[in-house]
Amino acid sequence: MKVRNNIFFLLAGLILFASCKREELYFHYQNIEKGNWYRDSVLTFSLDTLDVNQIGEYNVSLELTTSMLYPFSDIQLRVDHNFNDTIISSDTIRYKIVDEHGKSLGKGVGNLRQLSIPYKNDIWLDSTRSYELKVFQLINIDPIKGVEKVGVKIFKEGY
Repeated sequence: MKVRNNIFFLLAGLILFASCKREELYFHYQNIEKGNWYRDSVLTFSLDTLDVNQIGEYNVSLELTTSMLYPFSDIQLRVDHNFNDTIISSDTIRYKIVDEHGKSLGKGVGNLRQLSIPYKNDIWLDSTRSYELKVFQLINIDPIKGVEKVGVKIFKEGY
């Protein structure tokens, strides 16, 4: 009986794990030279090669890698994109990267922490258009130190 229960829980866990997988369409990082991100530095991410099988709704997250040199508990970004139309839309986001106790909200070991910042959900992408996303930092210190990499992940999440 105990073996049967263990097999049941194992199978249930595998089914749950398989049903919650993510299908990544795009995942790209850009390194920030020497960890110094200047206000006039524009990080551009282009997505222009969709095939018919990739048409559908996707989620977008910004991926941020910081070092212990990053001096703030949050980050403020401007993101320009053409997901909705050929006209560029712009969003300003502010996201906490350290909690009120000084603990990093990201994952990592040693000096580097990686944080996935949810940005857009259920964006319709098709193969007839090219998409572009640009990321700017809006902190009033130039440059901000300790930002090592910034990335964009576009994925479909299964249920």
